[in-house]
Amino acid sequence: MTTVGDVLDEFFSPLSRRTLWVMPESDNYTSIVREWQPVIDATNRTKQNLALNGAIWSANYVTRPQWQPMMTDTLKPNAYREFVRSPPGTDPETCKNAFITYAASKVARFAPIPVPVPEIQTRSLYTCSIGSFNIYTTVDVIDCAAKKASLNYWMYNSMSKRSFGRFASHPAFALSGMATQFMWWNWIEAVDWSSGAVRTLPRGAVAKRW
Repeated sequence: MTTVGDVLDEFFSPLSRRTLWVMPESDNYTSIVREWQPVIDATNRTKQNLALNGAIWSANYVTRPQWQPMMTDTLKPNAYREFVRSPPGTDPETCKNAFITYAASKVARFAPIPVPVPEIQTRSLYTCSIGSFNIYTTVDVIDCAAKKASLNYWMYNSMSKRSFGRFASHPAFALSGMATQFMWWNWIEAVDWSSGAVRTLPRGAVAKRW
């Protein structure tokens, strides 16, 4: 299971290295991402586009199983792209407060007189660490006549020195390596738009061939 602390610790380490983080549907971080309103809104827009343009999706946005996420900002090929810029809750002040809470909890654990404080990773720390993001979507299976499909989402964000803006030059981070962290989250949804409204089907329906 991946925590935002894992990513942040690597990013701020003096020996920071470029790292690829791939988080499947079962990952805790992916579960948090899927419950974030900007992601819900983005996937809803994607599903509405699918419902209106099923034939286009069938011809152009079909999953290529051989594709693998990489340490690159290059767009995922053959995918429908939904970009969300600086969603609410990713502003510098929110990020600063969430990070201070996290950093303070870590420092307390190494005090001369140990303080029994757990590492505090707030939900806002998880989301503000993402900032702007892309969601690339393809169809694993699609039946335009039945108006059903299995959507394969890959959400992408890179944590870089540039993404931290003016906070990257703060003296507290003087020894931080800040090597870019490439983060990908993946999950699948089965959807049905035969009634006009887009419905999400039970997870088990993904395996069906319509």
